[in-house]
Amino acid sequence: MMNFFAPLAAAAMIAGASPLLPALKQAPASPVVTTPAVAAQLSGAERAAVLKEASKALASVKTARGRFEQTSPDGTLSTGQFAMQRPGKVRFDYDDPVPLLMVSDGTTVALQDADLETTDRVPLGSTPLSLLLSERMDFESQADVLDVRRSNGRTNITVEDKTGEMEGTLTLVLAAADNSLVGWRTTDANGGATSVMLSNVETGAKLNPRLFILRDFDNN
Repeated sequence: MMNFFAPLAAAAMIAGASPLLPALKQAPASPVVTTPAVAAQLSGAERAAVLKEASKALASVKTARGRFEQTSPDGTLSTGQFAMQRPGKVRFDYDDPVPLLMVSDGTTVALQDADLETTDRVPLGSTPLSLLLSERMDFESQADVLDVRRSNGRTNITVEDKTGEMEGTLTLVLAAADNSLVGWRTTDANGGATSVMLSNVETGAKLNPRLFILRDFDNN
């Protein structure tokens, strides 16, 4: 039902090839999160340094907002706005005609479909968002690091869940110059990849706490 939203269906960041995400237009998978055929090989010391620097840079961003562009496994492209507050909180408002709203309140992640008037929830810890929204962002203690590589001014860090609670992998894509988050890709257990690109990102903004509260339709 919800690819990218982990166990409500399988694992990706949300929606993916799901019928909950209507097509806006067809597009190839985003190049920003595609692992290059040739990338710089890192030594053990370089790899450890990259992970440490990336963890520190990501954890320093307590709030952020901007635009996102999501490409699902079937090539469907959707866009919208996001707001994030670490630890644990994020909101993804999809642009029309996609009727979806996704909100993490720090404990659970909810996906609401305005057309169907449904709200589905899963524990935050069972989704890829749990690492992205972690307060300390310690890659090696919080996840199994599968790959670290640099190419074309970007750093790709691929991890999988240590606990086995979440199937598939998560690849974070960072700007090599300052380790700012550019986007990410989730790959589910069946090999389906969902890519998300961020743009017009503003960090350090004061966000309304109500952004991260999502009530069911019958409670509104």
